[in-house]
Amino acid sequence: MERVIKLKDIEFFDGINKKLVFDNEQSSLTLISFKAGMERALHCDEKDEVAQIIDGVADITVGNDTYRLKSGEMIVMPAKIPHGLKAVDDTVMLLLRPKHTHK
Repeated sequence: MERVIKLKDIEFFDGINKKLVFDNEQSSLTLISFKAGMERALHCDEKDEVAQIIDGVADITVGNDTYRLKSGEMIVMPAKIPHGLKAVDDTVMLLLRPKHTHK
C-alpha cells in the first residue's frame, strides 16, 4: 500500500467512483468521487461515520437537517440516524468508517 496518497488524483466517472485508501480490522478510509448531481440515498449505519470534503460541494443530510459542505469541511454522521448525500459540484470526499455491516 502506498504511504503517500494524493487525494485529488481520484478520477471522475459518470457515477460514483470509490478508491479504498486503507482497510484494517478496526476501520476503513475510502476516497469517493461524485459527479455533480449524483446522490447517495438516505440510509442508516450501525456506527458513527465521518465524511470530509476534499474538493467540491455536497449537500449532506443527517436526520432532518441538510448541511452544505465545501472543501476542507467535515461532518460526523451518528449511528442509526438516516444520512445521505447529493453532490452540488463534482465532489471528492473521504469517508472514515469503523468496521460494521452496511445496511
